[in-house]
Amino acid sequence: MALNTPAALARHMQGLLFQTATRSKLTMVRSAFRLGKWRQDQGKPRAVLVELLSVAAKHIAFQASKRLRDLKIRLDEDPTSQQMKTRRGLSTDFQCLKSRGYKPFFRGVILRYRDGALIRKCARGEANKVVAAAAQAARATTPPPPKHQQAQEPHATVAMDPSALLHQHGISLDQLSDPSSVVAQAAQAIIADFDNMMCASDNDVAS
Repeated sequence: MALNTPAALARHMQGLLFQTATRSKLTMVRSAFRLGKWRQDQGKPRAVLVELLSVAAKHIAFQASKRLRDLKIRLDEDPTSQQMKTRRGLSTDFQCLKSRGYKPFFRGVILRYRDGALIRKCARGEANKVVAAAAQAARATTPPPPKHQQAQEPHATVAMDPSALLHQHGISLDQLSDPSSVVAQAAQAIIADFDNMMCASDNDVAS
């Protein structure tokens, strides 16, 4: 659709704002024209200044803001020089909120931002407090990480009674009454091996 003339642009804007036919008579919009000069490397459309016929038309137009946001069209009042000066004083807060994922916008000279489904006001110098409070609330609702549990090394179970080893070799305690017997000598060798094993186990624990 060609919008090369101010009249065509005005009818187009009236159709967007008030959902009227683009060829209908201008009953809400007085005029419309684009701001700034067109450049060939322009990344986005230029802003359009729309002059409405009444204050009532302005209120009706702003009621369409939600519908127009789905079309990536944002409405804003044409501020006076004093209002622009006040807005520039809030530019730091505006950028702070924007960089943290909020959606700041102006209504007149009041800076507002979207916090989920809510719309809140932000006074001059309060953006950092808003961001800090949100970060603190996020930390409070985040569960602490699970504690790291160190894996315990398995411990070998060592028999502390040499008689158990003798029993494994088929030797009873009664057979040890004669120290000169072959059985007694074999038992003494088993007991010596047991003592050496226990000493080695103690050295491992000490190290």
